[in-house]
Amino acid sequence: MEDDKLRAVLREWEAPEPKPEMDARVRAAWRASHPAAWKRIWTARVSVPVPVLATLLLIAAFLLAKFGTPRGSTAETPSRPGGYVTQLNATGFLPVPNGEARVITVKEVQ
Repeated sequence: MEDDKLRAVLREWEAPEPKPEMDARVRAAWRASHPAAWKRIWTARVSVPVPVLATLLLIAAFLLAKFGTPRGSTAETPSRPGGYVTQLNATGFLPVPNGEARVITVKEVQ
């Protein structure tokens, strides 16, 4: 029977409105417990196991060795087996009338 009386009183009861300074106190407490995002970014730490770091460095070294030469490089490599020149000079270029291409070795040029 007492539960019925308590429920009737609780249904009629209204919670009081919070004071305006409560919002400011809650904001200040949250800011104190959560530092600014930019501070967290600059002080963040990322731990990487040594084998993973070594593997990433080896992959980066391989990619740099394979693709590290800039495009359009005009370096000659006559010391390679086969004696081919990897330089292209298109000054005064005229298209071949029949469309055929011919590979000239270094020995033929000298």
